[in-house]
Amino acid sequence: MRTALAEKLLVKIMEWNSSEISKERPLIQALSNLKYNEYQQFSIGTKFIESLVKWLKQFDSIEERQIAYNFLKSKLIFISNDQMLHLVNITFSDKINPFLIQKTAKELNISHFLTKQIINSPEYKKIIRRSLFIGLSDGSRIDQLRRYSSLDNEQVIPTYQINQEKVDDMLSELKKSNIIERYNTIFLIDDFTASGTSYFRTEGTEKKGKIYKTIRAIYEPSSELYQLIDKTQPIDIKIIFYIATEESINKLKNEIEKWKNESCDKNFNFTIDVIQIIDEIIKLTPNNDNDFIELSKKYIDSDIVDKHFKKAKHENYFLGYNECALPLVLVHNTPNNSMPLLWQNSKNFVGLFPRVTRHK
Repeated sequence: MRTALAEKLLVKIMEWNSSEISKERPLIQALSNLKYNEYQQFSIGTKFIESLVKWLKQFDSIEERQIAYNFLKSKLIFISNDQMLHLVNITFSDKINPFLIQKTAKELNISHFLTKQIINSPEYKKIIRRSLFIGLSDGSRIDQLRRYSSLDNEQVIPTYQINQEKVDDMLSELKKSNIIERYNTIFLIDDFTASGTSYFRTEGTEKKGKIYKTIRAIYEPSSELYQLIDKTQPIDIKIIFYIATEESINKLKNEIEKWKNESCDKNFNFTIDVIQIIDEIIKLTPNNDNDFIELSKKYIDSDIVDKHFKKAKHENYFLGYNECALPLVLVHNTPNNSMPLLWQNSKNFVGLFPRVTRHK
């Protein structure tokens, strides 16, 4: 009943004639059923069409509603739950296992193309058991990755913050596996980055971010993570994102490399891999998307700029965090790097896919 009413309201506010109704209604219904109803931050009982009606009603004119509607049809990228699970499920075969095979081949001094020989070797089993997997947020879905990859529960940490009891359990399980050494390969895993600033950044003279804190903890004797890692030889750190922009990966590589070169006491190798790269071409630009950008400029208030927003570029705050201007929605939440017209949740304007923020 509510969906039928929302469809009638949509026809009314968009001023569609009969031919437009027959064309647009099946499209909206398909988008809703196949993907958009999955969005996890809709309020209980709300579906996409209802959210769409509320969103479009906020615009002052039919011309503005048409701009917003056309953006939805032609630009919006929505990553569904099934798509996210697919990215998680191919991570081991596409990124993790090839890395472990190459590392084993190097130790055996044979070609990494001898896959069967390598996987059946005791060296491979030892290397994979001495690999530590750390989720950098709840979005990492590391529980799904562990089950799909058949990893030992005692080599997986769901967060980069760890307590002493967990450390003791992990060390105990290593000994039961007849492995005296500690972990020397670390996988840092998360779902998405568009700017890289929440993972590694410089504020004045200070370094901050989740990746920075994790690597720093490896070398701090007072940290729990320090106790787990074998530092008698260079540590291999592999950073994996399910989805990331090219800009963020380049930024992270430069920041980590610079810090590593400045820190002569930190002996580690690192690589960054992405399952699904977000090309720069999808970003909204004034040349191609000026109408929608102007809408955002009109309706998004500068109150969006809080202390967290100020950690990155924010002069053009209506383009989202770090001015990334992405048309992207993830099934569990909308990134603040996306256009605020999609996600802002304030008394003045409510986005099509309202975002729940980590910082209050």
